[in-house]
Amino acid sequence: MTDADTQRASRPARPRTERIERYFLQVIATGAVMFSIINVWAAVSRAIYTLTSPTIQVDGMFAATDRPDLVADFAAVTGAASTTANITVSGLPSGARWWLVAADALPVLTGLGVATVIIVFVIGVLRGRPFGSMTLVGLVAFAALALIGDWGHGVLQAIAHGEVASYLDVSAAPGISANDVFSLSLDISMSPLVWSIALAVIAAAFEIGRRMQRDTEGLV
Repeated sequence: MTDADTQRASRPARPRTERIERYFLQVIATGAVMFSIINVWAAVSRAIYTLTSPTIQVDGMFAATDRPDLVADFAAVTGAASTTANITVSGLPSGARWWLVAADALPVLTGLGVATVIIVFVIGVLRGRPFGSMTLVGLVAFAALALIGDWGHGVLQAIAHGEVASYLDVSAAPGISANDVFSLSLDISMSPLVWSIALAVIAAAFEIGRRMQRDTEGLV
């Protein structure tokens, strides 16, 4: 028997549960990478379409239009209005197109950051150091990305829709203003803030765990 065989024989065999957990973590990391690649490919395709197509569809425009047809069709309805509208616009200027691309790209970039954080977590666990310094940095980054991805997307989308409305106002029929049809609205949810606070608490717990791990290693 060689020295290499002796060393392999002397190593304790990993429990079956541990091997399954490590395999599961590797699948998660691989899935995060594949999901990021698919999202980037889709975002690039949408950006090319938005920047080059003669006519593009703009989804989620906040509309300020009454719906008297619904009131007339249903006796129990006393008032109705459209909240959003998906419109197809031709000849949209490049400035508005780039704002639309930025609003669409920010969640994808945020997803890439989240995937990176997940991979860092998985590597730390696989190396047996789940409370490493990179874990703390990753949790803080995750909290920041949650805010940037949601709130930043809302701001960019509002700006993009405002640019589209300004362009439509120029081409409106006499006596019609785009502001009478489309309203500029910024939709901000407080859920990302709650998640960020929760992640900050988890990050503090991980920092305590990291210090305890360091102190324990110092005693060995």
